[in-house]
Amino acid sequence: MIDTPDISTRKCDSCGISIKEGELFYHCRTEIIAGHDQTRADLKYPDRIIAQALAELADKEEQELLDDIYQEIILQLCPECRTTLLQRIHSMINSCHTCTKCQPQPKKEKKGKLLQFSSKKDPDAS
Repeated sequence: MIDTPDISTRKCDSCGISIKEGELFYHCRTEIIAGHDQTRADLKYPDRIIAQALAELADKEEQELLDDIYQEIILQLCPECRTTLLQRIHSMINSCHTCTKCQPQPKKEKKGKLLQFSSKKDPDAS
């Protein structure tokens, strides 16, 4: 059975501020799931794939292996830390600053039109 946290002592998992009963907070759940594509050439030799996987497994602890495949992160956040988390996630998506393999992402083309109205009165338009 899962223990229900005492909401009278809820704290933001990022900054540690107390979140009082009835105050706004955010429940954030993130899953990180491994993915790997095999090339057709790899699939011709399944014994090699199995041997390589077993060699990689031999030196790792069980929890490390599980974390390489799947992780779930659950956070309780105050409104300010939620905003910070969203900004950090968006900065990772829009441009990678740490990965040397990534190139700047192309900007997505906006659909629709943006209407702009001048705040100054045009003297010719009467």
